[in-house]
Amino acid sequence: MAVTVEVIEYTDPWCSWAWGTEPKVRRLRWRFGHELEWRVVVGDLVADRRIDRPDFDPVRAAPKRAEYWEKVHRHTGQPWPVHLKWAPLLSAHADRAVKAAQQQNDEVASRLLRAIRESCFVYAEPADTEERVFALAARVDGIDHDRLVADYASDDVAKAFVADREETRRPNDYVLTLQETHEGKGNAKPDGDGWRYAFPTLLFRGPGGEHTVPGWQTWDAYVDAMEAAKPGSTASPRHDPSPADALARWSLITDKELSFLCGDDARPPADARAIDWGAGLAYSRG
Repeated sequence: MAVTVEVIEYTDPWCSWAWGTEPKVRRLRWRFGHELEWRVVVGDLVADRRIDRPDFDPVRAAPKRAEYWEKVHRHTGQPWPVHLKWAPLLSAHADRAVKAAQQQNDEVASRLLRAIRESCFVYAEPADTEERVFALAARVDGIDHDRLVADYASDDVAKAFVADREETRRPNDYVLTLQETHEGKGNAKPDGDGWRYAFPTLLFRGPGGEHTVPGWQTWDAYVDAMEAAKPGSTASPRHDPSPADALARWSLITDKELSFLCGDDARPPADARAIDWGAGLAYSRG
């Protein structure tokens, strides 16, 4: 069997830099999916805000959170939730739902993770509770909803969530010694008494060793890391999708993704539905 490149993606649905990196992640998966064995690790970015602040009000906190995400948007070009209805209260429910979906298969888990991101950064209504994430999952293609709800409550998923959280807090020496200074830098982040990976961080592993792409990085950084992990692995990329191909593959694409995936002159299919809240366009299937 041909040797593939192992990719480990450390992420969280409420991380705006991870949302901003989605165009690059989608291009990686589209162009080189045949060379990649992908594993998503959810990192529990947002601890329950009520632990330290019992009076925390997600609605009142929303404008300040959206203001920060607007600053990230300036770097990434991805939509930001200008009309955010509430700030995400915690990551655990969304992250556990992703781990539950992984019990079915990685494809539906990827769709659910993306839908959770969109609930926040496109639709401005973060699916941050059990009820909200289950309601969202019911609209995601291919998910066995009854199984998702059952698996969510299982010991296996509880252990998988804890394992992901702990793995995220065992960063490698590369990021522990990294001293970047740009916005979205990939240096290891302080977390309690220890450290964790910045989100997103992608590790590429292969015959050429492990190569780390942490935080907000250029497209070339991903290609270079993949090539270093397995020389020759980037030589035969899949041809870039047409806009119709992109919307057939993904149920929603942002304007940034449309140009990044399909070309600067790409236009959405005529039957696509535009989503415009005044802070970045997106297109869904008509």
